[in-house]
Amino acid sequence: MKNGVVIVGAGHAGVQAAASLREDGYDGPVILVGDEDELPYHKPPLSKTFIKDAEAKPQPLRGEAFYTGSAIDYRPGVRIDRIDAGRRSLDIAGGGALAFDHLILATGSRPRTLPLPGADLSGVLSLRSLADARLIRDLSAQSDEVVILGGGFIGLEIAATLRAAGRTVTVVEAVDRLLGRAVAPVVASPV
Repeated sequence: MKNGVVIVGAGHAGVQAAASLREDGYDGPVILVGDEDELPYHKPPLSKTFIKDAEAKPQPLRGEAFYTGSAIDYRPGVRIDRIDAGRRSLDIAGGGALAFDHLILATGSRPRTLPLPGADLSGVLSLRSLADARLIRDLSAQSDEVVILGGGFIGLEIAATLRAAGRTVTVVEAVDRLLGRAVAPVVASPV
């Protein structure tokens, strides 16, 4: 096994997969690929801390010493365009390839965008990354009124953060109650 394990996705699952391989005694190559430029970081603060505080720093899932000390080859800013299972190879955006013996896909989720006219306008945003949170912060600072589509945890956290910053916030939810797809009615009713 010369190419080892490649993990695509440097969020919680990808980092934990790399850590678990080492904890369980795997001593072959481990490559962790992430499409963001930062060390893998905790995502929950994005909807709160980063939207309100321009000086906030990401909270790394593990420090840089973890990756070097565990012989995990972390490759930030790398996006994978295609998996060629027959060749056991990944095509890297912009050129190049990455061979693997074993592949772990830990890419997480993406926000659902609505297929509506205007959904591609500059002021229509979603939240998944540190860059998204910074953009939401910067654009919301230029507006007194904000509309949030989605009354789940993330949408409501953003709404509360922006409301605390003095914005008028309207939350639009497709189902008949907030947190409708996240928790039981008895839990959501006070919201």
